[in-house]
Amino acid sequence: MEVGIQNSSFQEPADIKLSPAGLSFLASAAKWAIFLAILCFILIGLSAITMISLMFGASALSLDQGEYISASTISTFGILYLLMMAFSCLPIYFLYNFGSKAKKAVENRDSIQLELCLEALKKHYKFIGIIAIITIGFNFLGLVVGVILGISDAIAGV
Repeated sequence: MEVGIQNSSFQEPADIKLSPAGLSFLASAAKWAIFLAILCFILIGLSAITMISLMFGASALSLDQGEYISASTISTFGILYLLMMAFSCLPIYFLYNFGSKAKKAVENRDSIQLELCLEALKKHYKFIGIIAIITIGFNFLGLVVGVILGISDAIAGV
């Protein structure tokens, strides 16, 4: 048993049961979660292969002096892109974990697997929520910096 499941901070109800409709909904959600996770893993793999080939292709090109972008810039961008793709595998793994554990929970009527699948779903949404907060923060920071730079440019132009 997982530590998070044993040390729950809320008072547990005497018994929670899922109706046949609830089990059907959970089974359907599990199938879609597994499908979406596998699809995302495939798309991330294709994106990584594309970026790697672009990085090697750009470094093989002989760029003239007048070019705006160099092979090293594409390689740097490519490495950052590959790191971002690797980082995005974590919430997709949590989604896959949810789907596979939910499928086992429905098939075996196993409450432990149900708890584990809900824990994986919680991790997935927590990760997505944190990324959303970070994205909003960076957007707000960019807005503030843009306004400050715009004001300073207007003052300097006067």
